[in-house]
Amino acid sequence: MTITNSSTRLAVIAASVAVAAGLIGAVAIAPAQAASLSSTQVQAIVNLLQSFGADSATIANVTAALSGQPTSGGSTGGSTAGACPALARDLQQGSSGSDVMALQAFLNASADTRVSVSGAGAPGLETSTFGPATKAAVVKFQIKFSITPAAGYVGPVTRTKIVSVCGGAPGTPGAPAAGLQGGEGSLKNINVLSDTDTSLSENEDDQKVLGAEMTADDSDIKIERVDVDVKNHTGNGSSRLTNYIQSVSLWLDGKKLATIDADEITRSTATSTYSFRFSNLSGIIREDDKGKIYATVDVIANMDSTDDDDTWDFNIPQNGIRAVDAAGISETYISATDSTTITKTVSFNTESNGILKISAGSNNPLASLVTVASTSETKNVKFLEFKVKAENQDVTIHDLAVTLTSAGNNVNAIVKRVHLMEGSTVLDTETISTGATTNAVTFADVEYALKKDETKTFTIALDIADADSGAPDNNSTLSASSTNSLTGWDVEDAAGRTLTEGTDITGNAGGNTMTFFTKQGVLLTHKSSTAVKTVGSIAGTPDQVEFTIKFSAQNNGSDTVYLDGDQALAAGGVASSSMDGFAWATTTDSSTGTTSGAYGYSTAILSPDVTDTNDTTNSGDKRFEIEAGETRNFTFKVTINSGGDNVAAGAKLTGFKWSTTNGDSMDNLYTFNLNAFQTETVTGLNIQ
Repeated sequence: MTITNSSTRLAVIAASVAVAAGLIGAVAIAPAQAASLSSTQVQAIVNLLQSFGADSATIANVTAALSGQPTSGGSTGGSTAGACPALARDLQQGSSGSDVMALQAFLNASADTRVSVSGAGAPGLETSTFGPATKAAVVKFQIKFSITPAAGYVGPVTRTKIVSVCGGAPGTPGAPAAGLQGGEGSLKNINVLSDTDTSLSENEDDQKVLGAEMTADDSDIKIERVDVDVKNHTGNGSSRLTNYIQSVSLWLDGKKLATIDADEITRSTATSTYSFRFSNLSGIIREDDKGKIYATVDVIANMDSTDDDDTWDFNIPQNGIRAVDAAGISETYISATDSTTITKTVSFNTESNGILKISAGSNNPLASLVTVASTSETKNVKFLEFKVKAENQDVTIHDLAVTLTSAGNNVNAIVKRVHLMEGSTVLDTETISTGATTNAVTFADVEYALKKDETKTFTIALDIADADSGAPDNNSTLSASSTNSLTGWDVEDAAGRTLTEGTDITGNAGGNTMTFFTKQGVLLTHKSSTAVKTVGSIAGTPDQVEFTIKFSAQNNGSDTVYLDGDQALAAGGVASSSMDGFAWATTTDSSTGTTSGAYGYSTAILSPDVTDTNDTTNSGDKRFEIEAGETRNFTFKVTINSGGDNVAAGAKLTGFKWSTTNGDSMDNLYTFNLNAFQTETVTGLNIQ
């Protein structure tokens, strides 16, 4: 009887084990079929497995299968549906234990990484031994997820990827995350960033449409997954997202983590939402640092006009951010109870025509003298500096136009070559073939590309003919300019449109007039200015100021020149070629007082700092000799009295006459570069 009962019990046990084994093999196939067992039957089989030493992972899988629940043997898209295998150590060929069995079960969840299709190691027949078949399956997993080297060794990198791929429930401890320092942590202080674009134009790349800032608290945090939804189209245009954007990219702290093409995403028919899932990311925010996540889009090049001004909502949905800490705990953000909403409405616009704007450069040459050599060209004389700026779109300058204007000679007699330069680089050189006092010059095939909102500075430099060739003559002038109305421009925007002069090409840059001198010339340079105020000592006497301006005069020609030292005009007179001597004015930038007659002032005096025996110093007939190559220093002085209470005064030089002849009649007028030849304005002058 006892033997009979024992035999019967052993048979029941064997049958139960067989049933359990069969159920274990079926967990990945038909868990619902096992759900017909009662809870008592399920518990009896579990107790039996426990009595035979089955590991916890196997028991959990069998329990789930017998209850009709998904197990780690079920798979969709290559990831497990259950909890991650608890891999607290590195595994390799020769390892053994329940964690090896859990690893095999995880690998068997996907046909791509299955340990075996039958026998030991097959789904439901996992073993606790890490053999060659398990190693080969690990290699397949590492290759699939670009883990190098794919050596079949389950180290920190592979364990972290297993946690990420298998879809472990948020908050489930996993293997320590590789490359992260700290313990259990989370993302805190998630805030929306405002420096994103709400209006986009066609052909724009990497335009920020969403931004969020967050802090890694108590641990380094690795961003593993971010979801970006695009929905709620409004407007009269297409509801197809590909009619607006080419792609969506994800960035962390200036580093692009991933890009998804818009044509790879389909819209949910239930929610009319395009969902971009950026997974398998490796962006890290270090402990206590703030990280900035941005979603950017590339807008298509040619939007339909019907799509102009249509809008889309971009947002990161609830639980749209998944991150893991150094302890391997994976969490999702943002929860339904979080008040932060990362959403932006963005409008899309067909692009306006490109514009090229012209303006004078900050170092555009002032009006000056150009001394020309007798027998050789004077090269690379800067006549114009101008800026060009691209607006609305990128533009390409194919041809660029300038104009040269002369008084006294045809331009082609004065100018041998015209250079278009950027810094010290010559972009193009042209010659002038036709004779006229005004000549347009076109620099052809420049092919200069400007990005939208980019500004570049160009200069126009000229090679001037020698004086013995007949031009330029003494006192001939020349100026250069670039205007929006010149027909020589050929500019194209990024959309392929040719810009129209005066409409899409705007602005002007005018150069100052340069005067040529042959064999002789004088150049004045400001050195210093002072103003010394003396307060009236008794009642009825005015305050007065002595103004002094010091400058040098250089003879840069080959002939001796003479500078006229007589006061030519009363204060405020305008320098002209018909005057003799030098001209000066009283107030400079004063808003009170007048330019003449309101003050009492002394006779203005011009004197050399060092006398020369060849100077003529008679009053009314002063001339100062400057030999070829010589530089002499001069001082201008005048005293101005207050013409009332609380007035202001100053002094400035406005022009000089000079000549190569030592006589009363001076035939050259110097008015160049005299802006600095002035004093400060002294305020608060009174009559005591």
